Amino acid sequence: MITRRATYSLLFVALSALPIAFLAGCRPGTAAKPELPESVSPGWKLASYTESPVPPGVPAVSPPQCWKGQYEGVGTAEVWACGYRERGSAFDAVQRTPAAAQTVKFQEGNYLVLVKWSRVPKADLTALIRAIQKTLSPK
Repeated sequence: MITRRATYSLLFVALSALPIAFLAGCRPGTAAKPELPESVSPGWKLASYTESPVPPGVPAVSPPQCWKGQYEGVGTAEVWACGYRERGSAFDAVQRTPAAAQTVKFQEGNYLVLVKWSRVPKADLTALIRAIQKTLSPK
């Protein structure tokens, strides 16, 4: 009986710790900081790149870890890269984030990316977005 009681006690301790371990694995902020290109032809330069709060409009159901880059060139572009633990969460966030003027949103792997621009020719913007997609694409 003592052996059985000890076994049940160990099993109880192990099972009671399971939800804590599970929840710890689901906490926000576990995404790695993505690399963004330092420069992109024709003339884009990454002026700043720091951790950021979740941008307005992005659903907070599964809070991501976000970073914001500021590009300067012919015009300006702000780039948010928000990392999720799973691709499905990033896909859901892209679908639920509302469209906005002079803003493009897309998913690349586990990242939701928002690009907001001002005074940028279409060809320059396209080059920047393609470079970001290439950099973030899963290897």
